[in-house]
Amino acid sequence: MLFHVAAKHSYKTCPGVQQGIDSEEVNTFSRWVEGNEDVKVLGVWGYNVSHTTYAVIEADDMQKVTALLRPVMGGGDVEVLPVMDGIEQRKERGFWGK
Repeated sequence: MLFHVAAKHSYKTCPGVQQGIDSEEVNTFSRWVEGNEDVKVLGVWGYNVSHTTYAVIEADDMQKVTALLRPVMGGGDVEVLPVMDGIEQRKERGFWGK
């Protein structure tokens, strides 16, 4: 199952601002973008001006997604939405190329 993630923190809770961009806190805070054996991260895009990161991830269980994102949740708002693959659906219906 695919999920869209929007993770936002504030200037006040930004580890890059508070501890420095090369700090261990930034390393820990952003480690989730590598995924793990349960969650595959397909892409990550940041909008640093608003301290927001967007991602598309794949997992078979929401609890696994929550576990991966737990370190980020303490820094701000994290929204996880299940999404469907529109290209895959179109192909499965036989509509592709028609």
